[in-house]
Amino acid sequence: MGKKNKVLEELLQKSKDDKNHFLNTYSERIINGEASLFLGSGVSRNSGYPSWSELLRPCFEELGLDIKLSTDLYSVAQYYANRHSDAELRRRFSEEINQSSTDNDLLERLLEISYSSIWTTNYDKLIEQSLKRQFVGYNAISNDKTLPSISKGTRVNIYKMNGDISDPANMVITKRDYEQYTSKHPLFLAYLKKELVANTFLFAGYSFADSQVLDCLNSLNQFLGDSGNCHYALMLVGEEVTRETQYFYEDLHRRYNIKCLPLKMEEMTNFISRISKKVREKKVFISGAYDTIPEAETQFADTLCRSLVHELYGKRYRIATGVGKQLGTLITGYAHQYLAERSTSDPSRQLSMRPFPFHLNLDEDQKVRYRSIMMADCSAAIFMFGQSRSTSEAGGVAATGHCSQGVYMEYQLAKKAGLAIIPVGCTGYEAEIIWKEVSDNINEFYYLSKKIDKLRNEKNPEKLSKLILSILDDIPKKHRID
Repeated sequence: MGKKNKVLEELLQKSKDDKNHFLNTYSERIINGEASLFLGSGVSRNSGYPSWSELLRPCFEELGLDIKLSTDLYSVAQYYANRHSDAELRRRFSEEINQSSTDNDLLERLLEISYSSIWTTNYDKLIEQSLKRQFVGYNAISNDKTLPSISKGTRVNIYKMNGDISDPANMVITKRDYEQYTSKHPLFLAYLKKELVANTFLFAGYSFADSQVLDCLNSLNQFLGDSGNCHYALMLVGEEVTRETQYFYEDLHRRYNIKCLPLKMEEMTNFISRISKKVREKKVFISGAYDTIPEAETQFADTLCRSLVHELYGKRYRIATGVGKQLGTLITGYAHQYLAERSTSDPSRQLSMRPFPFHLNLDEDQKVRYRSIMMADCSAAIFMFGQSRSTSEAGGVAATGHCSQGVYMEYQLAKKAGLAIIPVGCTGYEAEIIWKEVSDNINEFYYLSKKIDKLRNEKNPEKLSKLILSILDDIPKKHRID
């Protein structure tokens, strides 16, 4: 058995408290819309894309240089451009980066978290492709001239600092490009500084080998001193780490206020999942809809939605909804009213609305994907009513066994994703069908064992809302971070 790396053991042991502090701090920043993500080439390598040095390997070979001895890759790229041509260098990069990529679970998990912005030095389009699969709107900005197109809250802004593969001529590749960055991209750097002041950054797959980010932080520290934000970096470590690695991490912390979180490869994906888990701890998904119901039930739904929204917000929960017909309008209407009365500056942080896109005519796989995304950052799902015209037209309960096949699909997806299930059976329709299934398998829903009957029998909207909140308050014990 090989000798253990003492430096690695020290780094991992000393970082335990930092990791727990990060989970609490960064998740709060995410919820408040004060978190940014910075992705380096290390994340793209998980999709099969080559690293910077691998991209330049043919250049090293043609120039007769030893790839193991060179650390200034911008200079090597410049040497190749000098020997051949700048156009030839960019053609090589374009051919390599435009090759098809493989799935990237690490990137997918990172982008399931809602950041106020994403910054990257990568040229590829992996971020855009991943967000598109998640039905998240984005706005890619790859040069200073496109900065005025910044989206104000409706889409995720992706700042591509070194350019985009769709425009190879303007990618930052050579030493000349790097040296002229400050004069050619002053607005990009100004925006980066603004966000480094306003937001907490999480760096992933970024080695800090170039100095653009560190130079920005250094200039800010001259004015802010110790009052600047603390940022974090996920650093992949293995048996190759040395004492110099430890000193480098300490230097990033002391001089640039970047706290490094060393993680082994097998820990990385799970740790990112813990961030997501922490963020969704007090966010609930409300599923349900109705088409035509008696007037008395309409009044009950109205009072219940108002009471439930007030109870949830009163206990600092956040709400997500697919804005189901009728019911979704009640939920979002009372939510907006509650938030407006309290002068909430950014209601979207407390209310996530993803209306199901019926107009897109999605196939079954796309419907599953979209519904999964609607509840991806939640810890619990509440099911109320559930009556669909399309299910009724298909024969209703007699033919399909359901009042709303869409609501039942959301129940199945929520259960599969590990969300806590709260079926409000007393509202009838699909919620009652789900309540019956849950009741028949109560051992799978232990947190409901003492209250399942009340969810079917309680008819008072205010008492019912308090009952739902009492269940929610017990659930985090199961979902809480270790």
